Amino acid sequence: MRAREPDVAGTVVAGDGVRIAYETFGSGDPTLVLLPSAPIVHSRQWKGQVAYLSRHHRVIAYDGRGNGRSDRPTEAQSYAGDQLVEDTRAVMDATATERAVLVGLCGDAVWPAIQFAARWPDQALGIVAFAVGVPLLTPPHPWRVQYGFHDVLETDEGWAKLNEHYWRRDYPGFVRFFFGELTSEPHSTKVLEDIVGWALDGSVDAMVAEGSVENPWTLEAVEAVCRDVRCPLLIVHGTNDHCQPVARAHRLAELTGGRLVIVDGADHLIPARHPVLANLLIHDFVRSLPEGPSA
Repeated sequence: MRAREPDVAGTVVAGDGVRIAYETFGSGDPTLVLLPSAPIVHSRQWKGQVAYLSRHHRVIAYDGRGNGRSDRPTEAQSYAGDQLVEDTRAVMDATATERAVLVGLCGDAVWPAIQFAARWPDQALGIVAFAVGVPLLTPPHPWRVQYGFHDVLETDEGWAKLNEHYWRRDYPGFVRFFFGELTSEPHSTKVLEDIVGWALDGSVDAMVAEGSVENPWTLEAVEAVCRDVRCPLLIVHGTNDHCQPVARAHRLAELTGGRLVIVDGADHLIPARHPVLANLLIHDFVRSLPEGPSA
């Protein structure tokens, strides 16, 4: 059972032919687009937000390529370049959404939202960025780069599970380990159960394809895109995030002038682990926005 069923469910074909599945809820202004952290999970990651936010706003959630009801391409090029940014644009076009507040978590959602706002400033009314996953802004956690993704390793203990060969042997083992590290707060059993289930709905081949994409960006280019964002930002990050360093949130705030909220003791999945806090932060941020398109 879902707390709120969609008013509309549909699909749109992205520019490269990949079908993206979306749902809309509610009817209030402005529209909020909840970007997925795909392909590792699908749009149900926002289950704690949709029911509340759609009481006040029109809410759009979509399954990113590689998971959920969307297509699951297995070529690395399907996840490279601007594909994720273009998917957001395709969903907005399909739902006749001229402007929206973009809400995302981690790299596969926050970074595309930043790029979208820099490219189409009149379409981005604001951004809510949880667990800032903008690449290169600061060094990653050392355990995230301790082992090579494509290397044949002599161990599969700990973060050695972040490895293509291990995924193909035991993807459920990786999912349980990875999200166990990301749900480090006490009393997170239900959150962990949910997100492991959503990840196992996905495709190992899609995950390997996305993991094989080489980052084409330089630090200077990433910072330039961040500085180009003109809409207001709300940046929310936990001090105990084992996926994205909190320093990235501080740096994004410096580059954009966004409001920074640091949640002491919180882990990576603030919208799931602290849905009331996340919902109120989003709602209050949206209410604070000036009317009309971004300046």
